[in-house]
Amino acid sequence: MLMTRLARRLIPLVLAIAAFAALVLPTSAISAPIDDKKAQAAELQAQINASNQQLSTLNEQINDAQIKLDAANQTIADADAAVTAAKAKTSELRSIVARRAASIYVRSGSEGGVSDLDAASARELTQRQKYTSVAEQRDKHAVYQLKQAQEELAVRKADAETAHAAATAQRSSLDDKRADLAAGQAKQQAVLNGVNGEIADLVRQAQAAAAADAAAKAAAAARVVSSTSSTGGDGGGSTNYGAPPPSPSARVGAVMAYAWAQLGKPYCYAGAGPGCFDCSGLTMMAWAQAGLSLPHGSYAQLAMFPRVSMSQLQVGDLVYWDSHVGIYVGSNSVLHAPRSGTNVQVTQIWSGVIGANRPG
Repeated sequence: MLMTRLARRLIPLVLAIAAFAALVLPTSAISAPIDDKKAQAAELQAQINASNQQLSTLNEQINDAQIKLDAANQTIADADAAVTAAKAKTSELRSIVARRAASIYVRSGSEGGVSDLDAASARELTQRQKYTSVAEQRDKHAVYQLKQAQEELAVRKADAETAHAAATAQRSSLDDKRADLAAGQAKQQAVLNGVNGEIADLVRQAQAAAAADAAAKAAAAARVVSSTSSTGGDGGGSTNYGAPPPSPSARVGAVMAYAWAQLGKPYCYAGAGPGCFDCSGLTMMAWAQAGLSLPHGSYAQLAMFPRVSMSQLQVGDLVYWDSHVGIYVGSNSVLHAPRSGTNVQVTQIWSGVIGANRPG
């Protein structure tokens, strides 16, 4: 009797253990390929993130190459305009010299004979000839100076055309690199999508196998075994950053209010809002709210304003890395558009800073 009562008490417990084992074992059998696929997906994602960082760097280099190209175009246009003006002035001076020479010639033929000269008229003739000679020398010197100016402008234009060719070649090379990198990244993303699809299929298979085994072998222990489901976060955390930090001035306050309103918007190549930004596009548009015009390029922005030390940073200052820039928001943090595949966000300042400055 004692053994019978003990067996009756143990049966529910045995059924529960059996049901739990029936649920776990099929999942464990499938977990190995799932883990392999997850490792493959993590590696692909790391490669895509690295490609995104390279794309961000190329984007900033393309922005700066375009600035150089625009400057060369402007120099060429200015040189052309100056050469045209110099040519017109040279023609005008030559006409004046020619008219003066003709006038001198006509007057010299109507002065009369030597017998008509007296002392006064001789002195007057000598003074007029001296004046005419001085004026002629001045005209010739002015023409010579204009000719020299034309030659200098031609040299300046040639230098600008050389710079233009170099900037064009650099821009073309960077565009080709960006296209190749983007194509490779698209292939990596396609493979990653396929691996994620395989993972989802394996997870569904594991869940279906576990549910079938649980239903067949553990109906009596349904209350013991709880169904499980896999969950995953997006890694982003809360995007509610509250109000922007206190600013040292009303101008900086306008900058920070604009930048704060862009949090969560996606990164995009050459983006300057309103829907998406790259790093220098965000800083350019933010400081535009304070009436300051910045170029669309991190290197150009770094060279534009006086440097400040990292120990003296104020809210609104710009912090730079190689091919990247962000807005200092206090607490050793920056607001920035990191790279493709990310959103405008606030993060801690990381290593590799190459400088900081204070616009305005």
